Amino acid sequence: MHTFHGRQGRRHAVLTAAVACLLACCAVGGANAASVGGVAATSLLASTQAAAPKPPVVVAWENFDGADGTKIASTSTDGGKKVWAAPRCTWTIASNGARSSSGDCALVINIGVVDASIEVTVARNASSAWDAGIVFGSNAAASQFLTVEYTSAANGTIELWKYNGRWTMLASTTNLYPGGVATTPDSIVLRVESPSPVAPATTSVIRVLIDATPRLSATLSAADQASYKGASQTNAGAYAYFDPTTTFDNFHVDTP
Repeated sequence: MHTFHGRQGRRHAVLTAAVACLLACCAVGGANAASVGGVAATSLLASTQAAAPKPPVVVAWENFDGADGTKIASTSTDGGKKVWAAPRCTWTIASNGARSSSGDCALVINIGVVDASIEVTVARNASSAWDAGIVFGSNAAASQFLTVEYTSAANGTIELWKYNGRWTMLASTTNLYPGGVATTPDSIVLRVESPSPVAPATTSVIRVLIDATPRLSATLSAADQASYKGASQTNAGAYAYFDPTTTFDNFHVDTP
């Protein structure tokens, strides 16, 4: 291999490449194109390639491992150093999972963004009645938020709700397990993507998956985007609605 040093070396290399290119172009032109004034007409083809998609960035993750009865509020996540808050009830460790003290309960961290994907393993623990899932787009007090809830109603149902002093259902999918409650798995991996990474990939689209299978898609109105995707709505986490039996594990948040 020959190495050219300095400005003269680079100039020599460029001139050599240019001559080779000219000879090649002329040869192609003589064989395939009409000559005008001794110079063959040639064409250039330019193309662009889409940039590779960016890998997700993990904001936080949590395994909820610890001694039974340990309170979770004010502890830090296993990854991401986010601090848990339970503004509406008490959450404790139960069999290396998180469990609420019943009531209308949110367990949240401030993820610092309004657009994210949130995933958690939800275990019903052989219960025949449950209502638990993911809270997101929440303020710090958990008085204004969105939830995706996995419930035992109608042979297994996914519900998207908004709360701001009163509850309003935005979308639902029923009969997830036609065989009835007895045939539902004891645990599922529940995932909320907001925005959805598939077309149309806009901040208004929310997609819900169970065990990596899409189960529900909904589009927020402009008013709901203003209410639940504002600068103060950056809290997300686990949610239980009067459900002291369900436990949560393997929680993580990533962006986009």
